[in-house]
Amino acid sequence: MSVVLVHVAEVFNPWDEWHIANAERSRLVGEIAVLAAPWVMPLVMLLAGVGAAFSLRSRSNRTYIRERAVRLLLPLATGVLALVPPQVYLERRLRGQFTGSFLEFYPHFFEGIYPRGNFSWHHLWFLAHLFAYSVVAIPLFRYLSGPRGGRLLALLARWCGRPGGILWLAVPLILERNLLWGLFPERHMLATDWSNHALLFVAYVYGFVLANSPWLVDAIDTQWPRAAGVAAIGTALLTIGTWSGLVPARIPPPYSFQYLAFWTLYGVCAWGWMVALLGIARRWLDRPRPILAHARRLGYALYVVHQPIIIGVAYVVVQWHVPVLLKFVVTLAASVSGTIVVAELCARFSTTRGLLGLSPMHRAPSQGVA
Repeated sequence: MSVVLVHVAEVFNPWDEWHIANAERSRLVGEIAVLAAPWVMPLVMLLAGVGAAFSLRSRSNRTYIRERAVRLLLPLATGVLALVPPQVYLERRLRGQFTGSFLEFYPHFFEGIYPRGNFSWHHLWFLAHLFAYSVVAIPLFRYLSGPRGGRLLALLARWCGRPGGILWLAVPLILERNLLWGLFPERHMLATDWSNHALLFVAYVYGFVLANSPWLVDAIDTQWPRAAGVAAIGTALLTIGTWSGLVPARIPPPYSFQYLAFWTLYGVCAWGWMVALLGIARRWLDRPRPILAHARRLGYALYVVHQPIIIGVAYVVVQWHVPVLLKFVVTLAASVSGTIVVAELCARFSTTRGLLGLSPMHRAPSQGVA
C-alpha cells in the first residue's frame, strides 16, 4: 500500500505535476512522495526478484518465460486497453482538453504518445520493465545458482557479514544514479530509461539473492537497525534539501558536487530503507497469519488496479472547496478502500484473474510475482 500512499501524495505534491493535481499544494504532503521515492519501487522490484527465485526453482527457462508473459504481458495489454484510458480521459476533462463522454474519448486514446498525445501505459510501465528483467536476468540467475556463482556469493557473504557490511550493497545504486541520471533524461520508457533500469534491475537481482542466500537474510536480521539509522540520517538531510528549496524543484546540474551529494544520499536511502523495512517485516510480520497470507495473494492485483482508483477519487476531490490536508486524507482513505475492494472482486472471478495475470486462489503466493 506504500505505492498508493505515494501516488495519492503526488496529487498534492508542489514539486511535481501529476496526472491529477490539486490547485493548492502541500509541502508537507509532498514530502511523502519525495522521501518514499528512493525505495518504494526498488522494494517492489526486490520482492519481484524473490518471486522469480521461487519460480525458477521448479521451472525450465521456457516454462518460466511463458509464465512471465501470461503474468505480465497479458495484464499489461489488458490494463492499457481498459485501465489507462479512463485515467487519461479524466485528466483531459479536468484540464479542459476534452469535454465529451468517455465513449467519445476512447477512440482518441490511440492518438499520439502521452503526454502530447493520449496513448500511454501509465503506472503499468512496471510490468513491461519487469518482463524485460525476467528474460534478461535468466543467465545471471542460473549462474548464481551454480557452483561458480555460489563461490561468488560466499565471498560477498563474508564481506557483508561484517558489522554494517550489508550497507556496501548500496554502492551499485549510488554509482548508477550518479553516472546515469544526467545522461538519460527519459523516464519510464523501456528503450531509454537506463538510469531507472540500473536501479531497479539491481534491486531485482538483490531479491533473487535474498531468496537463495541465507547469509543475506541473516545479515538483514542483524543489521537492519543500523541500516535504518543510516537511512534516517539520509532522509533528514534530504528533508533539509527539500525545505530549503534545493531539491527536488531543481535537481543540481549534472556531475556538480551538489548533484553527486544528492544522488549519493538517494542511493543510501534507497538501500537503507529497503534493508530496514525487510528487517522489520521479518521480525514482526513473518507469522502464519491468514490476513497476511491473503494480503500477499492480493499484492499484485492491488498494484495493477490502484492508480485508476486514485485518479477517479482525486478527480472528484480536487474540485471540492475544503482544506488541502482534508482533501489528502479523504483521497487516501477512499483510494485505499476502493483499491482493496476492486482487487478483492478481481481475485474472485476466473476471467478477471486471468486478464490481470493473478494466480489461482489456491496457489501459494511465493510461486508468482511477489
